[in-house]
Amino acid sequence: MDETGHPAGGDAEFHAVHDAVLRLLKLHQSALDAISQGVLITDANRRITYVNAAFVELTGYTAEEMIGSSCALLQGPGTSAETVQAMRAALDRGEPFRAELLNYRKDGTPFWNELKIVPVCGDDGTLTQFVGVQRDVTARRDAMNKLSLAARVFEQSNEALAIADLGGRFVAVNNAFTRITGYAEHEVIGQNPRLLKSGLHDDDFYRRFWQELQTRGRWEGEIWNRRKDGTVYPEWLSVGRVVDEAGQTQNYVASFSDITARKHAEENVRRLAYYDPLTGLPNRALLQQRAAQALQIAVRHGETVALMFLDLDHFKNVNDTLGHPVGDRLLVALAQRMRPVLRDQDTLARVGGDEFVLVLPGTDAAGATHVAHKLLQIVQEPLQLEGHELTVTPSIGVAIFPTDAADYDTLFAFADAAMYRAKMSGRATFSFYTAEMQAQMARTLRVENALRRALERHEMQLHYQPQCSAADGHVVGVEALLRWNHAELGWIGPAEFVPLAESSGQIAVIGRWVLDTALRQQRAWLDAGLRPLRMAVNLSAVQLRQAGLADLVAELLQRHRVDPAWLEIELTETMAWDDPEGSARQIARLRAMGLRIALDDFGSGYTSFSHLSLFQAGTLKIDRSLVSRLAPGASENSVVAAIVNLARTLRMHTVAEGVETPTQRELLLEAGCESAQGWLYGRPMPAADLEALIRGASAGPVG
Repeated sequence: MDETGHPAGGDAEFHAVHDAVLRLLKLHQSALDAISQGVLITDANRRITYVNAAFVELTGYTAEEMIGSSCALLQGPGTSAETVQAMRAALDRGEPFRAELLNYRKDGTPFWNELKIVPVCGDDGTLTQFVGVQRDVTARRDAMNKLSLAARVFEQSNEALAIADLGGRFVAVNNAFTRITGYAEHEVIGQNPRLLKSGLHDDDFYRRFWQELQTRGRWEGEIWNRRKDGTVYPEWLSVGRVVDEAGQTQNYVASFSDITARKHAEENVRRLAYYDPLTGLPNRALLQQRAAQALQIAVRHGETVALMFLDLDHFKNVNDTLGHPVGDRLLVALAQRMRPVLRDQDTLARVGGDEFVLVLPGTDAAGATHVAHKLLQIVQEPLQLEGHELTVTPSIGVAIFPTDAADYDTLFAFADAAMYRAKMSGRATFSFYTAEMQAQMARTLRVENALRRALERHEMQLHYQPQCSAADGHVVGVEALLRWNHAELGWIGPAEFVPLAESSGQIAVIGRWVLDTALRQQRAWLDAGLRPLRMAVNLSAVQLRQAGLADLVAELLQRHRVDPAWLEIELTETMAWDDPEGSARQIARLRAMGLRIALDDFGSGYTSFSHLSLFQAGTLKIDRSLVSRLAPGASENSVVAAIVNLARTLRMHTVAEGVETPTQRELLLEAGCESAQGWLYGRPMPAADLEALIRGASAGPVG
């Protein structure tokens, strides 16, 4: 041993080699630690024997924690078992292995690890260790995933996408682009978007397009383009600039969608909002707009405008008899017939079931008369539909702007009023609005408003007219007749207010009041000792259609303790026209309760035996229009006799209405009529007066 403590002699050479090895090892470790990639070395059994500083930084584990451990320490729930198995198989064979594997740091955060593992053998070829190099490629994979996602979105987007260079030439398009435009990708790459121009936009449009794109960085809006096959279509287009870090434009990106379906839907909505779906004519909303425009133009030019209101006469009979499909086809056919009568500036609109309105700019009364005559002629021409020959007639009302009215709403109302005047004049004609109609409209409005509070104010009352034996004049029954005494308007007849009550929905309340009051009075007379008299009460067509009518009558009969046999319900044959089957069922319910049915106004119009069978009436009332014409030698005498004979054959009781003279009474007796009512026997009177009449000594005609 020398003084330094090292072996002397030959040992000096050993120490020199030992020190050199130590220096090399330190140099080797320093070199490995300087590498930015993680390095680990394992023995042949894959136990870690060395990790460098980069590996420690990458994993978060210290070298002491890693030495002696397995690489499985870095694996976790997201690590691919398949990749691990492939790695082990390669290392077992002594082969190099390379892969990307999801590993986990000490704190549990995952990272993508790019592995390169190489086996190391000794001089004798025996496997001694493995050297692994790895690096974190998470950021690279995220970037690649984002690029892959962007590529998939680009290709799979339902919206067409296109990228253009600074010169505006296409550099990329997606599948939706080729589907919408019809161009294949290779046909548009390198081409300018002008390839798609429709020709519907002028140069100023494209100038403003590019100006906004450059100043704001984007443009968005509706544009029309052309497909490869030449068809023009609307699209919603968004174009934006792609800029680099310095803010310089690098590319343009466009996205668009074909909005043809949306435009069609918008058009359908517009048509539904402004056009009648059945006939295709303008509806009430569009009519109002066009009429307002026509009136404005007329004011500027000092012209007139005619507004015509056309309603088909008895159109409901077509629907009820042949069905609504036939009625609809009839309306379509008539709309087509009327169109040729009009000029381009005229408007024909359908505003209701069988109601049409025409607006004729620049048309005065003479011009309207000419058009009305043409409409009357063409509408009345027979039509062949579903094997039926149909003929309908129109009633037309005409109002002139500004002669009759200064605004559309008033003009419309006046034409409507004139149309109703045409119907009252016999239908199949036309009528011009007059000032007299305005006064009538004002009264109608006032009466309708007053009617709403008539019962509340106790203005309604029942008068009773006696029905007497034609042979000896004694009272056999009474008819309850509704009267209205308004505080300001005075007595208002039922012919005026009953139709208003029906149209305004008040008839149900009034009808219930009439039945209740009549039966209450009948009970009062019975309680006062009068002999039972049949009480006749009129029903309206609206009441006959009410589902609860029979229940209401039964309730009131029970409340007032009146035998159903002493209540007679008067109906007119026209009531059954709207719903013959429903009317028959309603009448059958009433008859089943024990009530008597009277067919009123017989002989005033068309009557068929089917109606007599439908009503199953026990009483036939001869209309006053026939009775008033009875005279010695008059032809009406035979008509009345025939009606009485018909009633007798059908076992029906006859009552003649409107008997005013002894001569009429005698002729009715000769014809075999059993009962009569009219001024000859007594006018309609308050209950107290009728009671006095019944109690009086005189049982014959009065006056």
